[in-house]
Amino acid sequence: MAEYMSSKKVAEIFGADLDKLDIAQLEKKGELPPLEKFRSGAIFSKGWKHRDLHLIGEKIGFLKKFSAPVALSVFTTKGGVLKSTLALNFARIGALHGLKTCVVGLDIQGDVTTALGFENDLEDSKDLYQIIDKLEKTKGLADFFNSQVRLKDIIAPTDLANLFLIPETPELVALNDSLSNINRREFWLKEKVIDPLKEYFDLVIMDCSPNWNKLTTNALVACDALISPLECKINNFRNFRVFSHFLKEFKTEMKLNFENIFIPTKYSQNKKLSSDIKKWYQENVIGCTRTVVKESVVGEESTAMNLSVIEHAPKKDSAIEMRALLNEVQQRVGAHLLSNPAQIEKYAYPNTTSNLGIQLNEIRT
Repeated sequence: MAEYMSSKKVAEIFGADLDKLDIAQLEKKGELPPLEKFRSGAIFSKGWKHRDLHLIGEKIGFLKKFSAPVALSVFTTKGGVLKSTLALNFARIGALHGLKTCVVGLDIQGDVTTALGFENDLEDSKDLYQIIDKLEKTKGLADFFNSQVRLKDIIAPTDLANLFLIPETPELVALNDSLSNINRREFWLKEKVIDPLKEYFDLVIMDCSPNWNKLTTNALVACDALISPLECKINNFRNFRVFSHFLKEFKTEMKLNFENIFIPTKYSQNKKLSSDIKKWYQENVIGCTRTVVKESVVGEESTAMNLSVIEHAPKKDSAIEMRALLNEVQQRVGAHLLSNPAQIEKYAYPNTTSNLGIQLNEIRT
């Protein structure tokens, strides 16, 4: 991502109803940070530093803060259905709109950690021992579980000022097994990690493994809403019937009330079977979104660049769909919060002066 972004690109990212003239007028009125001069090739332009975009998004963006902190789990029992891609897009766009966001990686494959660009520089290192040293310094949930570090010690900054990450580490396998040995094992993540994070963050996103393991159970117990991608292909269609049955039983047994949000993904409008499956989802699956995520080269490119599709190509159809999807998810989660006033009363707004908040500000700087 370029260090600076022009007012035109900023207008494209944050709202279709805005243009660069509108943004320039807001800047002149002092409602946005002042434009800075930067060099682009042989010419000089004006724009904003990438790390300051959240100050603009909070003012003019299409996403607003929830009435209380929100924890989302992204999970389905099938891999390759854009689970981590959705987590990446939700996290980056939320952070760009001024929502203090933390992604919690729970998949041993580390897809969301990779997608967020964590330790991208390792492959460029020529010294194996330097790589080993860096990896050993990366602490994760297992280290926190074993009381070797504090919660703030496993939270890493990203290239966005408002976006943080608890990265996946190989020790997640051991942590998953260790959860069997403690009391209230289904509530460890909620009580020890997610609830404390909610004291500072507006949005916490848990990216789960495609296997329903103990960490996944913890993530479902800890979430306010489940984001579950449904691939518009026959294998996922067959898998969904079993998945939905177990999900319903689990919610009943655990007395959970999280919102189910099912998102059709990898939709190909040129294939009849894909269209039929999408139609079936939307007509038969309670909680299925109106917006679908199509198969897209642009979407794959943005993920490979560690960006949301809206940052990478804000005027493309994929970005327009992602905006619509984010708005739909926000409305659904917002309505769910309103139906649970105790949740709003419990958290109100995150406490930016909390001890965790102060520590994270030190990490960021």
